[in-house]
Amino acid sequence: MNRAQKTAWLLVITISAGFVLSCIAVVILYIKSGMPTALAGFAFMAIAAFGGLGPLIFKKDKGNITFDERDKSIKKRAALAGFGTSYLFVCLACMIPFFILGPKTSISVIWLPNIWAGTFLTAFFVHSVAILIQYGRADKGEIS
Repeated sequence: MNRAQKTAWLLVITISAGFVLSCIAVVILYIKSGMPTALAGFAFMAIAAFGGLGPLIFKKDKGNITFDERDKSIKKRAALAGFGTSYLFVCLACMIPFFILGPKTSISVIWLPNIWAGTFLTAFFVHSVAILIQYGRADKGEIS
């Protein structure tokens, strides 16, 4: 397993753990104190920030060749997948309220940091999953 895969696994695990714990916290807080307070449960998404420590935790691979054309191609396709998904997230975050609430309704700017954070989490999560899928698929039956 190379450094990119280790970092991708760390991101997938931390983002998933943060999301699951946030959902559990929101449900518990909603039952106890109602909806405006329940949104504080998303503070558990801060766990996802630990995934950003991957490049510091996992040192560069030893050896003569640690990065080749295949790795470059995998990173490029993963970056495109992450970008495309984050773009879709922004489109949905903007258009769903428009269709539900109507064109004459205004939305508070308090939602902008949430959309921004959701966009980055979506991009990093999909990027990491795409890296893991591509490396997993390429190892089957390949002769080097």
